[in-house]
Amino acid sequence: MSSPTNTPEKIIIISPAFPYRGGIAATTDRLAKEYSQRGETVEIWTYKMLYPKIIFPGKSQYLDLEKHNAPEGITIHRKISSVNPFNWIKVGRQLKKANAKKVIIRYWLPFLGPCLGSIIRFAKNGKTIFVGLIDNVSPHESRFGDKMLSKYFYKKLDGFLVMSKKGIHELQAKFKIQNKITYSPHPLFDIYGDPMDKAKAYEKLNLDPNLNYILSFGLIRKYKGVDLLIRAFHDFSEQHPNHRLLIVGECYGDWATYQSLIDELDLNDKVIRFDSFIPDAEVKYYFSAADFLALTYRTATQSGVTQIAYSMELPILVTNVGDLATMVTDGKVGRVVEAGNNQAIVDAMKEMSVSAQIAHYKAGIAEEKKRFEWSVLCDNLDQL
Repeated sequence: MSSPTNTPEKIIIISPAFPYRGGIAATTDRLAKEYSQRGETVEIWTYKMLYPKIIFPGKSQYLDLEKHNAPEGITIHRKISSVNPFNWIKVGRQLKKANAKKVIIRYWLPFLGPCLGSIIRFAKNGKTIFVGLIDNVSPHESRFGDKMLSKYFYKKLDGFLVMSKKGIHELQAKFKIQNKITYSPHPLFDIYGDPMDKAKAYEKLNLDPNLNYILSFGLIRKYKGVDLLIRAFHDFSEQHPNHRLLIVGECYGDWATYQSLIDELDLNDKVIRFDSFIPDAEVKYYFSAADFLALTYRTATQSGVTQIAYSMELPILVTNVGDLATMVTDGKVGRVVEAGNNQAIVDAMKEMSVSAQIAHYKAGIAEEKKRFEWSVLCDNLDQL
């Protein structure tokens, strides 16, 4: 009979985590906390080197440690180099000896396929289950070789959890995956605290309390359609001069393209730009100051930003791409409109600027956000 000490008990999560910044790192910390609260022994194995500087488009990969503290009660080991094959062998062998019952691997970018696939190759021990927690089956901005790199990783996994229903079809049709795939929506971003009084949020952000604000939040990339939002806001503001558009987040690209559009449409006094990565403690200010969130994506799988809005009970306007229409119940928590349809976006903005509608959507969010609890994600991962 086997000794109980030989029975795998530990869950290991391989993912960006503290001190890395961004939604994937933040939600990985939160996932580990949820498992810990469920009585599991959990560790995060994160990267000591994630993106080489030459390919990273932002200002920094790391949190400002003067403004962020390490999450309490979570064991985080910085082990992995994304570009060193000798490290992959070493980490794989360490993982094999760790004797975990399950390894959950966050995946969103084909660049990581060789690293993560190789780690699994050297970690297989006949006991541990390797599950992919897939943020994006295929990247938003495709490059040559993406399919080959991702396929190398996907073929090593025992099961998959996708946060977009589109991902199930992609894995089966594009990558010929036959192992078990389950779907679970992106859970709440409930790490930023509770919404605060609007007047206090205005004061914190130095905003005019006599105006109304529409929020665009998150990293700015072409597929997110911020230019489409700027154009729609121009048409909307002609009849609603009291509104301002808050564009909050770093631009992964050339901001000059957007600034030229703002200049062309004479919106410099109506568009307020916050060009920085927002510290965790300050996120609530922007969501508390706004009347609603507007995400006019050209393409998408799902969006963590909608889940911040749910947590802050802020109404949401999205386009009908990826799983956004599934995540945002049209007419109950906000509006879902046709992607790229300027008039539809404008009309939805007009509707969502009415105070009675805002109150209606807030009530809907209080009910709808229950389906995005972290326990749901863990329950679905436990089925794999």
